[in-house]
Amino acid sequence: MSFTLANFGFDLSNREIATLIYLGLLLAAVIFWKKGRPLAHDVVRAFFFPKLALIWLSMSLYVAACVWLLAWLSLWDWPNLKSTLLWWLTVGFTCIFEAQQLKDKPYALRKLVRDAFTLSAIILFIAELVSFPLWVELLMLPSLVFLTLFIAVGEHQADKPGMPRVLNLLRGLQTLAGLIILGFSYWLVAGRVTDFWSLDTLREFGLPLLLWLMFVPFIFLLAVYMTYEEAFIHLQTRPRQTSIIRYARWRALLAFGWNIDGVKRLARDIRGRDIADKQGIKEAIGEINRALKIEKNPPAVARAEGWSPYAARLFLEEYGLVTDDYHRTQCEWFAHIPSVKLNDKVLADRISYYVTGHERAATRLRLALDASNQNDAKEAQCAFDERALALLVKVFDVERATTIYLRAQTSEPEALVIDGMRVSLDRSDWGDVRLGGYVRNLTIQHPMHQGDN
Repeated sequence: MSFTLANFGFDLSNREIATLIYLGLLLAAVIFWKKGRPLAHDVVRAFFFPKLALIWLSMSLYVAACVWLLAWLSLWDWPNLKSTLLWWLTVGFTCIFEAQQLKDKPYALRKLVRDAFTLSAIILFIAELVSFPLWVELLMLPSLVFLTLFIAVGEHQADKPGMPRVLNLLRGLQTLAGLIILGFSYWLVAGRVTDFWSLDTLREFGLPLLLWLMFVPFIFLLAVYMTYEEAFIHLQTRPRQTSIIRYARWRALLAFGWNIDGVKRLARDIRGRDIADKQGIKEAIGEINRALKIEKNPPAVARAEGWSPYAARLFLEEYGLVTDDYHRTQCEWFAHIPSVKLNDKVLADRISYYVTGHERAATRLRLALDASNQNDAKEAQCAFDERALALLVKVFDVERATTIYLRAQTSEPEALVIDGMRVSLDRSDWGDVRLGGYVRNLTIQHPMHQGDN
């Protein structure tokens, strides 16, 4: 029996041939361009950096094991080899970026699984079943790439005059091109249903979904590994703490396992509280475990004591201002979200939110606007006013919040005292009128607050 490339799924479509042609031209341009060769060499060397190479090798072995299992279950056959290799090259090698996202946002794990079953997956699969004549694909591919690049560049210059209109035009062209491709694909598929829908086609459709679902555990374990590496590598620059890094890592592994949040909290507490002995590590781990349990069922806090820190950290959730966990520092208990951009500009104004107090209750809330004089001052002030009013509503009530805020603006920078609570607004300017900026604060302080900070 003779074997051909088609037996392994390598019967290339015109779209794939066009892609290979352009990739070959790009590679040739890099090789023959004198200034490009050193850059290409640096990229290759960085790609095979020992730690990265170990990740790529582990990922490849994991994918091979998944393919072996699917073949054993009769869900994979040799005609699926091409699509498997493409999946390995495109999706598999992005695992480090997915793991980074999962490390920063552990709740994104559900999204990783959900994305595999979206309607877009079906739409894209049908669009890839057929292709245009080769000359059309050769013209279409660079046109779509440049169109996407123009949109990306325009989005970073959206504040320039006329740019929103240009962006709308470019996005309209992009949508029109997508509809034409999809319409052509659906028309051909509908006319030859029996040719396209077979067991091999079903395998081709289901294979990326199955591989992705089987790949999610690897991404999660990689995120855990990256969390441990990143969490403790910063301690190596601190002479007092280098001797306990190994001990802290193993204690964290035993105490938290794959709980990414717990590991990150421990590393932060070691740095923030300058913990330099094994007893301090044990106490910090015990404190974090207690905090994790309390957060699942927060205790009620009497109004006379302050606010529940677990509720206060969510007071401005609707604006994306959710603080990190409420934790002990060297001087106080504290939670904050240090910087949320008001828009997509490079030098956008930013809003921060801080919660301070003691172990049982939060006793001080602060909302801060860090603004630049180069940006729209009215837009920044409106955003700050909206969030300040929302915070006052949480602390007092809807009826009084607006009145209190107006009175605070009138008495600025002197503080108002409402129900024993000090409400104050202040502003501090920096730099000059053109290149400088300012910081504006709303502070709400409970009578039980201790200290000046």
